[in-house]
Amino acid sequence: MGELMLRCPEFSDWWGDHRVLRRTHGGKGYRHPLVGELHFSYESLQPPGDPDQTLCVYNVEPGSPTAEALALLSSWTAPDDRPVSGEIG
Repeated sequence: MGELMLRCPEFSDWWGDHRVLRRTHGGKGYRHPLVGELHFSYESLQPPGDPDQTLCVYNVEPGSPTAEALALLSSWTAPDDRPVSGEIG
């Protein structure tokens, strides 16, 4: 940024006028290598009294292709409830 201010006198004015707004909700997309495109909606919340923390909550539409892809991924990591050899069940 310092070099821009030195080389372009207008940059300081532009930078000062730049208003950055926090996005507190919206959509995000990801590409998973096995299940493909995933689309989430999100909300970000700041706990009262702690401006350094942000909680982001991601949701998917029930029945959507993303929900189905997440269910598939989840099934691959589900715990195995079968008894271990020698274990009394």
